[in-house]
Amino acid sequence: MTAGPRWALCWAAAVSLALAPAAAAQTESQVTLKRKDTDIVVTLKARYADGARFIGNNPNCQTGMRQTLLYGPDPGYVDTRVGSDTELRSNVAIVLTPDGATAGGEQQTLELYDGTVNLSRPGCIDSEQRATAASVTLVQGRTTVKGTRFFLDQGTDTGTMDGPITLDRAADGASPALTATADTMTFDTQTRHATLHGNVRVTSQDRVTTADTLELDEAAGLALMTGSPARSVKGNDVLQGTRLRYYLDTNDVVVLGDVHGELDVTLP
Repeated sequence: MTAGPRWALCWAAAVSLALAPAAAAQTESQVTLKRKDTDIVVTLKARYADGARFIGNNPNCQTGMRQTLLYGPDPGYVDTRVGSDTELRSNVAIVLTPDGATAGGEQQTLELYDGTVNLSRPGCIDSEQRATAASVTLVQGRTTVKGTRFFLDQGTDTGTMDGPITLDRAADGASPALTATADTMTFDTQTRHATLHGNVRVTSQDRVTTADTLELDEAAGLALMTGSPARSVKGNDVLQGTRLRYYLDTNDVVVLGDVHGELDVTLP
């Protein structure tokens, strides 16, 4: 079979969607990946009238690969759900499936980023302009993390978000707000733990904590920070060690390894 009929079939499917009577309404075309027992559901939430496109299993873009493209330009977006408690949001999602691999299997890759794309006639990306700002968003509970690109490679449970990374955890009653910055982030699709890497700096009220890594357990309201050393300063109080346990809801820190500290104590 020549390349012409292969892309013609794929492109015709895309055009038929674009010309459907419901073009003015939001579409929710989707594709599902799987990592062990976790479903990763990628859904296009945008209008074809605004330039949205869904082109599935296109064999013409990369040798030995079938590409599924979901493009949701503003005001639309692409929604990626990991299990029931984590959402990633971007403008572009690309799922690559090796020839011979099963759709929905662990051999697929997932790339998320923000930007604009222009398509060639075979339905491949002809040109693009990727956003440079940290606008790819991960939302989990009270926590929102932003980076420039998220990538989940084939055969792995852990995805990587390129930085610079910003993290915001909203206040809730007596539980204070928290902000953090880092170089990169990884996200475990099985534990749902986000881990910040490199030059980690956390600020909450009058406490500032620095470390090499921060592993966030949002469901438990805990973070484990490691460093050489990890260091937490609140007023005149200084705690540092190789590992710190951060109780996010109370803004308290406990040193777990190689304890050092300076506490400002007022005696009666």
